Amino acid sequence: MQDIIIVGGGHAGFEVATILSKTKNKVLVITKNINNIGELSCNPSIGGIGKSNLVREVDSLGGFMGYLATKSSKQLKKIVTSKGEAVQCTRSQINRKKYKKNIKKIFKKKNIKVLEDEVLKLIIKNNIVIGVKTRNNSFLSKTVILTTGTFLNSKIYIGSIKYKEGRINEKNSSLLSKQLNYLIEPLKKLKTGTSPRISCKNIKFNNLKKQKGDFNPIPTLSERYKISKNYKNINCWLTKTTEKTKEIIKKSLKISPMYKNIINGSSPRYCPSIEDKIYRFYKSKKHNVFLEPDENNQIYLGGVSTCLNYKFQKLLLNSINGLENCQITRLGYSVEYDFLNPKNLKKSLESKIIKGLFFAGQINGTTGYEEAAAQGVVAGINSYLYINNKKYWYPNKKNTYIGLMINDLTKNGVTEPYRIFTKKSENKLNLREDNSSERLFNVFKNLKIIMNFNFLKYKKDINNLKNNIIINKNIINQIYLHFKYKNYIKIQNFSLKKKKNMKNFKLKNINFFKIKNLSKEISEKLNKEKPKNIKDILKINIIKNDSFKIILNYFKKLI
Repeated sequence: MQDIIIVGGGHAGFEVATILSKTKNKVLVITKNINNIGELSCNPSIGGIGKSNLVREVDSLGGFMGYLATKSSKQLKKIVTSKGEAVQCTRSQINRKKYKKNIKKIFKKKNIKVLEDEVLKLIIKNNIVIGVKTRNNSFLSKTVILTTGTFLNSKIYIGSIKYKEGRINEKNSSLLSKQLNYLIEPLKKLKTGTSPRISCKNIKFNNLKKQKGDFNPIPTLSERYKISKNYKNINCWLTKTTEKTKEIIKKSLKISPMYKNIINGSSPRYCPSIEDKIYRFYKSKKHNVFLEPDENNQIYLGGVSTCLNYKFQKLLLNSINGLENCQITRLGYSVEYDFLNPKNLKKSLESKIIKGLFFAGQINGTTGYEEAAAQGVVAGINSYLYINNKKYWYPNKKNTYIGLMINDLTKNGVTEPYRIFTKKSENKLNLREDNSSERLFNVFKNLKIIMNFNFLKYKKDINNLKNNIIINKNIINQIYLHFKYKNYIKIQNFSLKKKKNMKNFKLKNINFFKIKNLSKEISEKLNKEKPKNIKDILKINIIKNDSFKIILNYFKKLI
């Protein structure tokens, strides 16, 4: 009898195991391939806009993605530095082998057992999950966490060739998907993809723009890992597509699985395939292509995700500046997979229908390592609380990006793979990458699941600072940013308060003809409908953005 079963060993499953490794619970991780635990399926990098905020919050809650991303890094760089600290972020280029090796150390904890097998179905009794059935056995448990990634009834596409796989050379899981369709609701499909990888040889690096890492200081995704003084940042490179690339893609659309309606799943809007970029933004003359050094003397090509056949992938890559003679070592491909509507989840990430069943990662409609890891932390914490008969915990959307993401997922659901951005938060001035520990220290302490002395030291540093003892650059920087943003945060909070008041503002005896610049048709409609509040106005089908802004500006003067 296990306490907790984790299905899947990706980034969500890993962070669940990380949280639970610090408890005394017996944990069984079931994965189809032990060698691929912690696999970076797509690009060899972690962090970026919005994503680094998630990673730092995971780090502040005791997770390990940021720690390992820093420890396994080949390049650390601060990006979006032309803007304020609220949107600045860190990105780490990863040594894949080192990252996976470091992850496997977590799975060697005494209370964690790893089994290589495939879960075929959940064992359910009275709408409560009590275990799983695998190809070779059955296991009972107090709770189950599904972190299946892109493997549910998934298919890989390369040109006209289709494979029943969730990742290249790894078979999908179809039986579990069928059961979830029956237990909860019919699952829907999403699509993601990856870019080709090429050999380091035959690249004209002199024609590319060098992208250097940062020194003095070297940024980090974790406060727990101290970077060595001898740390060396490798270089990445930037190039661009050409007019020739556009013409090749245009010709290829006739046979592309995406444009022949073979793939029906929605793809990430903010990380489109190269086919989508050319089709949707045809007027753009060039698109960025990032060259990221990868294992075995390969280069990962960020920005050219594709599912075209070998012939067209070769043609389009050779049309890019500096890649005229490049050799493909691994083709790009697309993955279409089943996912659960996250509206079926509580904010604890437990199913609303099956008690004790938790979901985390891409199965919930998200995209990216970072979003998966953040959900893994929440699912891990709440699975522990569940089996110990304690009240669930979930992060506040006003105080964390993790909370914002979970609120978006469970309240709104998804129509395309969900990706976090700083612009999604109305409170982003307070949710900076640099202050995650300060924001989450009390949460971390109160959970009493795990304890980390580095965070206790951080709290001690803050207290010492209050007593006018200057400690280190990080603390000094926090004080500087506090005063820098103090007045801006006041304005932000005032704006949020006003917005809240607007939602609750009751409309009584309003003559909409008095609102200047509002059309007669709309004024007549509003006077006839007599909306009681702002929300009611939005429900009226003829109200468009421009008209709504005019109405809002009028009511702002009345509040």
